Amino acid sequence: MKFFILFFLYIINLYAIITIAPVEIGDEPGFSGKLQGSFETKRGNTDVDNYSAGIRAAYDDNKTYVLWGDFTFSYGKASGELNTNKTYSHLRYIHTFYTKPLNSETYLQTEMNEFTKVKKRFLAGTGLRYHIENDTYGNLYLGLGGFYEHIAYTTSVDPLEKNLRVNSYIAYKKQFSKESKISYVGYFQPNIEHTSDYILSNGVELEVLVYKKLFVNFVFYYDIDTKPAIGVKKEDITQKTSFIYKF
Repeated sequence: MKFFILFFLYIINLYAIITIAPVEIGDEPGFSGKLQGSFETKRGNTDVDNYSAGIRAAYDDNKTYVLWGDFTFSYGKASGELNTNKTYSHLRYIHTFYTKPLNSETYLQTEMNEFTKVKKRFLAGTGLRYHIENDTYGNLYLGLGGFYEHIAYTTSVDPLEKNLRVNSYIAYKKQFSKESKISYVGYFQPNIEHTSDYILSNGVELEVLVYKKLFVNFVFYYDIDTKPAIGVKKEDITQKTSFIYKF
């Protein structure tokens, strides 16, 4: 019942990321979920309010497929001025492709970010992922595919983009114990028609158990978009600390 409630909330909002750790068939059999939240409040010499929250709902049949969806949002103000307002959602289906280490992936994603002037970005894609597992060194994932991208900007100049992009990525996950793990994911997504237009994204994450099912999560992102909206910087660096409750 918890899953259906959370998944319903996901559908009616359909808008961001709980964790960057790769999802593997058989990791968490059955229904599972994660709740994430972080906040910062300052008063006095500096007035700051930053809020972030997210939810993940998943079903893993423990044999051939896993279906999961993320929704997150971030909102913030500094000295009464809005400085963060973004949402993101992702729905992905992973299925065994002929052999267990090789998986097919199909996904949908939508997002909004007021401060990169993205009114709405929607993408739909598919691809293959190969999993290399080693008990000592961890799990390595290599992905290759493509997606269609539709972006509506808030700017009056070039307000709309429609692109076909290659989606290539490398991901890594090392579980030190039940209490901690480290993950990395790096994406390279060039435009098929204009290879100088590409997105390069990197994320590193450390997750540590605090108490029972409560974890603290540290994530660092470094992103490059060589063709952002007019007036938007090409590089973004983000560091986030948050709590995750798993159920």
